[in-house]
Amino acid sequence: MRIRGSVFLSFLLLIFAQFLNNALPAQSVEFGQDATGDTNAVKVGGASGFVYSERIILTVGHVIESTGGLAYWERDGVIYKPGIVKIVGQKGYKVKKVIIPSTYVTPDYANNIIIDDLAIIILSEDIPLTKKAVIATEEQMRRFVKEKSKVELVGYGFTDGSQRNRPWEEIINRPPNKLTSTLISPEMVIQFYKQYPNVNWNKINKPGVYGIVQYRELQQSHICDGDSGSVFFVEEDNVRYVLGTTGLGLINNNCPPPERLYPFPSMSWIDPASKLLDLLSTAEKIVNEDKKREFANAEKVRIATELKAKQEAEAMAAALKKKTIRCFKGKLVKKVTAVKPVCPKGYAKKN
Repeated sequence: MRIRGSVFLSFLLLIFAQFLNNALPAQSVEFGQDATGDTNAVKVGGASGFVYSERIILTVGHVIESTGGLAYWERDGVIYKPGIVKIVGQKGYKVKKVIIPSTYVTPDYANNIIIDDLAIIILSEDIPLTKKAVIATEEQMRRFVKEKSKVELVGYGFTDGSQRNRPWEEIINRPPNKLTSTLISPEMVIQFYKQYPNVNWNKINKPGVYGIVQYRELQQSHICDGDSGSVFFVEEDNVRYVLGTTGLGLINNNCPPPERLYPFPSMSWIDPASKLLDLLSTAEKIVNEDKKREFANAEKVRIATELKAKQEAEAMAAALKKKTIRCFKGKLVKKVTAVKPVCPKGYAKKN
């Protein structure tokens, strides 16, 4: 992911980082926590996504673009159930459609130009969903800032930059990991970067965006390659409030080796939720139409099945309907009732 800041080395930070490397154990996002089994995190190619509803997966445009594009995903794309490690033997949920904003352009990370890097994957069938997700409102985001609520992200990225050269089989079968941080307001983003005069303000001046700070030099959890498409969220009462997707923000260096740390933390920015809401509205209309069509088809099948069953039952009932006949032997008369009544030996039926 991506965006490298000024190549400016701080001798003091290098000494501090070396101290931390000796003092703190590395954890397995980079410096994150294992999140195998997470209910919303899914693999999207070699990157990440977030299950928003039974048929809607949130991710980012550059992940779709770099893994075959719309043509591939709408023809052969598959999403596996959330929280898995290995995909072998797992059920695949077929992708029906992918929506990317018409305003999206391939990100220019060198110049920090990221325009509407969003994407929504629509599935052909329901994927398991046990934790509800909603888009956080502006009021909620302000509250999360004030209360210093725990922000989380679960992604399928590397936990160490050295994993970039691993075989594809290892990359696609790695477990998800969790990042934890806090949210800062747009005003706080501006104040935050005033502490770092060497940062190119022209590259980071994004009015109105919230921020999530990742102090990699303090060995706190940090996004890495493959976390693109995952989602920052705050969980309350078993509901995950979506703040925004990864892919937008100033990354001073993307999980580099310790000797290449720079003198300012990384920042992930949160785009206005309205952009995501517009895409979601379109996706939800498609899903609703699909479900209406599926319901109508299911009703046709149900009605036809019930009619056939009724007809078969009536035919069977008619075939099984008992009859009564009268049988005579001289002056003796016997009544015989059966499905196919037959007179006893020595008796004759009279019409």
